[in-house]
Amino acid sequence: MFSVVLRKFSTFGDRYAITLFKVAQASNQIKEVSGDMKYVLELYTASPDFKILLTDPTIGRAKSIDILNDLGVKALFCETTMRMMKMMANNKRLNYLAEVAKTYEVHVKSLEKKETVRVVSADQLSDDEKKEVQKALQDMDKNKKYELTFSVDSSILGGLQLYFPSAFMELSLRSRYDKIKEEVSNIGV
Repeated sequence: MFSVVLRKFSTFGDRYAITLFKVAQASNQIKEVSGDMKYVLELYTASPDFKILLTDPTIGRAKSIDILNDLGVKALFCETTMRMMKMMANNKRLNYLAEVAKTYEVHVKSLEKKETVRVVSADQLSDDEKKEVQKALQDMDKNKKYELTFSVDSSILGGLQLYFPSAFMELSLRSRYDKIKEEVSNIGV
């Protein structure tokens, strides 16, 4: 039998995203902020200059805020988004903005009872096996709709690894093998 390892993740990006989500919810701007965050992610992916703005610690707070103000006007960002980005600039945390944008979308999906799960297997799963994984997750929590993406990593030897937005479920043969190997080495065999 496999043991299930479930790990929760928490970073500055998570904390800022949770705060942004709560403020957006309180001000009834969840969809507006969601659109802004999607735009931020697209810009982060497409624009090397924007990535530099977020990650270069030599760019001063005032300069960062001026650039963000210009961007906000051109992109029509809502007030909640602008306040969060300015706060992050003042706290020298703009390097977490892309993570905030991704995590914010996780919270929006959670509100909609959706969750994206990345499923890693040692071999390509058949359509029937994919349906079994989907059904097992649905049976685990009937109130959520799971959106699954599948990938292959032969190094896990068998079984599955499930990557939830804020947790990891380890069901691979590799982890079981490593655990047995460690136990054997501890008893001196």
